[in-house]
Amino acid sequence: MTACADDYAWFDDYRRGWLSEMYCLTLIKDLTPVEFLSRLDAEFQGDFTGMDAFAARDMEFQDSQDLYGDYMLVGAAPLLGPDGPWTLAVEINGTVGTDDRLMATASAGTRIVSHYRNVNALTLFHWWEDGDLRTSFERPRSRSGSTPDALLSAMSRVGYGLGADGSDPGVPGKFALAEELTGVRITADLLDDATYTAGIVTMPVPEWTSITIDIPDANGERIGKKVTRQEVERAMRHP
Repeated sequence: MTACADDYAWFDDYRRGWLSEMYCLTLIKDLTPVEFLSRLDAEFQGDFTGMDAFAARDMEFQDSQDLYGDYMLVGAAPLLGPDGPWTLAVEINGTVGTDDRLMATASAGTRIVSHYRNVNALTLFHWWEDGDLRTSFERPRSRSGSTPDALLSAMSRVGYGLGADGSDPGVPGKFALAEELTGVRITADLLDDATYTAGIVTMPVPEWTSITIDIPDANGERIGKKVTRQEVERAMRHP
């Protein structure tokens, strides 16, 4: 059965829309929840039966954070797909499933498909295969990855218009495209009733080569001064 974006229209209003505003869903083939979280070096938090219990733990976790972004809570639940076992990882306002550094490692020897939306309406879709980011996009006509055109037929089937004035089915389209790649259909009942093994993931420190410092010049005009990483490290060694 071909997936269709309309099949996932329910997600916009799921639990009054709070999850659809800021979520990341990730499907992982042939790994158990514990195996997936172990690949992320997660700090295990136990099992939570149902979305209510997991969401309550996530709220406690979010309230305990001084700064957003250093740590993320992931809930992983086992699923049975048409071709064997899968794990569904759920994040409420999280970004683990979008992080190339984490997913490249976690997808070794298997397939990972994730999609994401944040509170600013940025949406992303990623497909990894054995450490390789095959296809990634926000807008359907601006794709990247090692095989950016590999999903064109599947995208067309689920409702993406890839011409100059083509349609973008948004989050429901990303759900449907994930189903095309995995054979796994996500439902409200599945999210409500799953048992989530939760883990806290430490996000990798971003690599950088330079920064721009906003400083005033002699006339009070603000200018940007570029400082390299080597200069910063040298200054820290010799204050």
